[in-house]
Order: sequence, then structure tokens, then C-alpha cells
Amino acid sequence: MRIDIEQALQKFNTKTFGRKNIIEKAESLLRADEQVLFISPSNIVITTVNTGKKNKLPGIFVLTDKRILFHCKVLFEETTETTELSKIDSINCFGNGLTGGHIEIHTRTKSYDILVSYKKTLMNEIKDTFENAINSYTQNEASGNIETDILQQIEKLAELRDKTILTEQEFQEKKQVLMAKLK
Repeated sequence: MRIDIEQALQKFNTKTFGRKNIIEKAESLLRADEQVLFISPSNIVITTVNTGKKNKLPGIFVLTDKRILFHCKVLFEETTETTELSKIDSINCFGNGLTGGHIEIHTRTKSYDILVSYKKTLMNEIKDTFENAINSYTQNEASGNIETDILQQIEKLAELRDKTILTEQEFQEKKQVLMAKLK
């Protein structure tokens, strides 16, 4: 089992008795460049926003530093749903000892209601983990976009230099200004 999965299971005190197979299946669906932040075998209600159709499914839910993933197997049918963290609009948590704890994740097309521990401190820790993952992902994505934009600008300047629209000195000066923005 991956170390990040073991750490997430331990951090959130997730019960795994009799669920090793589904955890192994979730592990096989993960990419090598992802880090698991939360994982839990759970029941989930997936609601399609435009139709209101609800599916109640048992399976495993995974939060990584890049996406959420839900996998379920009912009889002979397996389904996997993934959503990039940038597509998540909001997260809510609520619950009590009677209904259990719930983490709701809302996107433009679907909502996911994940059953979790009803302990308020644990629910809030799970919610904070989701929010921190989304914020980190958004910041990394934004800085990656800025870097790509600057590199594209330098390429355009090089084309202008090659067409003798800019001198070598002008190119180097503008390039230095853009490179300073990367630091």
C-alpha cells in the first residue's frame, strides 16, 4: 500500500476492516504524480445538477492534491468518477450522531455527498483538508499559467528579433524584464 494512503487512513482514523480490496482498486486508479490527502470507503450520493437524478452508491472516495476520485463496484458493474480540483465550486460539512457526518462537494454538473465520521472535529479537519487542497491546486495552476505566459512572450520576442523587428539588445532587455517576473 502506498505510504500516502496509509498516512491518510491513519490521520482520519478510517476503518479498513474488510475493505482492503476496494482500497487496492483505488490505489490502482491513482497516478504516480498525485498525493493522497484523504481516502475513505464510504457511501456516496451523487446528484446530477441539471436533472436532479440521485445515485446512492457504496464505494471508495479519494482526495488527492490534483483531483477527487470515487470508485464503486455494484454486482458486476464498476464505475469511476473523477473531477479536477479546479472544477469544485464549494464544500459543506454537516452531521450528527444520528445521520452521521457528511461532506458535500459541489461542481457545476454534480454534487457529491460523502458519509464520514460525525465527530465535529474530524469533519472540520476533513473539510479543511479539502479546502487546503483546492487552494494549493488553484495557486499552483495560476503560477503555472503565468510561467507559460511569460515563456510564450519570450518566444514571440525571439520571433520579432529573428525578423529583425527588434535588435538583439532590445530582445535581451525585454527578456530580462520578463525573466525577473518568474523569480
